[in-house]
Amino acid sequence: MLLVCAVSTVVLTRAFLAATGYPQVGGSKLHIAHVLWGGLLLLTALIATLAFLNPAAKTIAPILGGVGFGLFIDEVGKFVTKDVDYFYRPAIAIIYVAFVVLFVIVRALSKRGFDATEATLSGLETLMRAGVGSLSEERKLHAIALLDTTGADSPLARAVRDLLVHAPAPDTTPLSLRVSQALARVWTRLTAHRLFRAGVFALLAAAALVSAAEAAWLLRHGFSGLTLSETMFVVTTLVSDAMLVAGALALRRSLLAALRWYDHAVLLQICVGQVFLYGSEQFAATANLVALLVLFGLLRWAIRYESARALDPHREPSGEPVG
Repeated sequence: MLLVCAVSTVVLTRAFLAATGYPQVGGSKLHIAHVLWGGLLLLTALIATLAFLNPAAKTIAPILGGVGFGLFIDEVGKFVTKDVDYFYRPAIAIIYVAFVVLFVIVRALSKRGFDATEATLSGLETLMRAGVGSLSEERKLHAIALLDTTGADSPLARAVRDLLVHAPAPDTTPLSLRVSQALARVWTRLTAHRLFRAGVFALLAAAALVSAAEAAWLLRHGFSGLTLSETMFVVTTLVSDAMLVAGALALRRSLLAALRWYDHAVLLQICVGQVFLYGSEQFAATANLVALLVLFGLLRWAIRYESARALDPHREPSGEPVG
């Protein structure tokens, strides 16, 4: 969420400034640069994680932090040039590198394993959600499964597991959970249909063909006629297409595996591809980003739902709020 919000902020901020003629906030004598708002949002995200025990702070903090980092890195050109040049062309390359590095770090962290101690701490954090009435069935199943798979068997771990098993359902249902429950009902009916997997296969194939067509159009005069931004966008597109094909091939054995491949492709396009595309096609990059963000949210929900259903195939999870 931090990474997606940061990339989205850069693309949407530059699109907004270009559409409005690059207005200045502060009048004729002052210029309140948006890097200042970025710093304030980063500070707010830090305060949220330090000052509040409510688990909702962990949902809000990456959003605020991502927007703040996006506003900060967007103005890097002003701080590497003597004439404070926002339009300094190499600044785009600095932004690219920053997001690529952040992308690699996020993916590496997401693949790391957990030990028994961390599983116990995760279970305790999950119990905090029960304390504020926001514990969903999916999160409970994941926390219990993590305790089991890591072999957490200390007295505290056993106590945490027992509390999780008997944790009551929330007294009131938040709007986000009600929306997720409605999605779960629709998703369950869709996945039960005999043509569902064929439809997903067709969707993956169509997405790969569309992005391949975009790359082919840019390559109509060969690589020599491409700018750096266009070249990197083509490379990113080809890699994401390979991920879509891998997802289509994985679909026969596992819907969850196919969704994860699709998630990798969409995240790569959001965090790398669209940033490169913005260097040459601002309108296309902005429109693509909006569509990709909607798709990313739906994919993250579907992956979490299917992961919980895989942990307990005899129970239909209630749905988990996205994020």
